[in-house]
Amino acid sequence: MLDLYITANSPGEISGWVAPVVREVRSRLWDCRVSIVILPCQYASGEELTLSAEIGADRCFRIGELNANTSGGKTDKTGKKLVLRLGGDLLFAVYIAKKLKAPLWAYSGRPGWNRFVERFYLPDSDAMRRFALCGLPKEKYELIGNLALDSVAVNENEEETREILGLSREEPVISCLAGSRPVEYCEATPFLARIASLVTRKFPDHKVLFPLAPTVREDLLMKALDDAGIERRGETRVHSIGLGDGRWGTVVRGRTLESLVCSRLAITVPGTNNLQAAALYVPFIMILPLHKADEYPLDGLPGILPLWFPGVRKLKKSYIVRLNERTDFVSLPNKMAKKMIAPEIRGFFTAEDVALKAISLLGDEGELKRIQRAFWELTHERGASVTLASKIAEWAKKTEK
Repeated sequence: MLDLYITANSPGEISGWVAPVVREVRSRLWDCRVSIVILPCQYASGEELTLSAEIGADRCFRIGELNANTSGGKTDKTGKKLVLRLGGDLLFAVYIAKKLKAPLWAYSGRPGWNRFVERFYLPDSDAMRRFALCGLPKEKYELIGNLALDSVAVNENEEETREILGLSREEPVISCLAGSRPVEYCEATPFLARIASLVTRKFPDHKVLFPLAPTVREDLLMKALDDAGIERRGETRVHSIGLGDGRWGTVVRGRTLESLVCSRLAITVPGTNNLQAAALYVPFIMILPLHKADEYPLDGLPGILPLWFPGVRKLKKSYIVRLNERTDFVSLPNKMAKKMIAPEIRGFFTAEDVALKAISLLGDEGELKRIQRAFWELTHERGASVTLASKIAEWAKKTEK
């Protein structure tokens, strides 16, 4: 039996990277036990364990529980072990591999801890250039493509999906995606509701959906809407969000991809869902408001400094504003394409600013089709998870005792 330990942290990594790999591994290895190890991360939502269980892992636990789940355990004494780093700090994966005395494979865009990693699997040509420059032997790394593209089922039947979501066959849809972390959805959902209110005044025939990640906490969402003065329906779970003048947006849980399949346009914060929208050829507007930038998670030292420490909030906000000014693209598809395919609205702006852009796009069918064509060219080549799962299966067979 193969014991496969996969590291991840944020919901986007679990749904976008881990889920397709687990699915493909399952189809190739019946005697594989998949354990997802949740790593500490400033981008986490707090609900990663629940999400990991939903994608078919045999076990999911935090790295602090590694000893309890592996050390001396009878079930771990038979078979082989492999650690696969799909997300989180690579240093933690190195620690786990050393602890388990197992080889380490890493899905990564940048080299690091090269001596401890047996194989690197890379998402794009930029990563290939970085690895080539660092002098690693070519046999130690391989380009496989972007795993997140495989998290999207492109054969979704829109007619059936519309029936599931309670939509009529011809009803045009706008999806508003607020992210999976509290700092995102508590701020973004009321803001998106205001944007949708303005857009649907111009396009009253458009249905508005608010797809929510399974990790969203109802109490936090309800408080955020109430504090912002946004109407809602539902006592224990929000099922509708007020858009004004008797108009309501429908809350959809656990069906983000289905919502996107039916959408003419999505309005979303940065994240894996940007790439998933692109992979479904759905035009979107990415918004990154910096009004509360001090609350955003960051890599490195700026991400771990306590906000209560004098001056940290101001320093962090200033740093993020400057970083935004120096960054050409934030949305993943635009980064991949190295050009602005999907509009990005970043900085200090109002709901009216975003609504004007959305209204302009919805009124320009030619521009919507241009974005769709660009997304197809960018994302139609897939199969990274198939390649990676096949490599795992081959390795498991070669190392059978």
